[in-house]
Amino acid sequence: MLEPSVVSDFDYSIVCHAEVDLPSWLRELTGKSGWLLSDEEETELCDVYSFRRDAEEAQVVLYRTGYATVGVGDRTLYDGHLTFASGFARLQYYNAESGEKVLLN
Repeated sequence: MLEPSVVSDFDYSIVCHAEVDLPSWLRELTGKSGWLLSDEEETELCDVYSFRRDAEEAQVVLYRTGYATVGVGDRTLYDGHLTFASGFARLQYYNAESGEKVLLN
């Protein structure tokens, strides 16, 4: 069986940079405001952000692949790609070699 090939008009690698307003996203998912960052950890695969609001704890995990999970207590509130987190993820693309911004349609 032949493997599908990916055809690209670019002759260079593209890097996606994502910025996420985590407290606003938590407010939207939980319906509660006042989430404060209590800890953050960077690993090879992801960044983990811990938040507190009174006695509640939340954890946001942003994977390098663009995938994300959000949990409060033992409940998972979000499990999917950041591109589906409408309004909370701002994505920008760059040429991996030069750092020059790339516009994608």
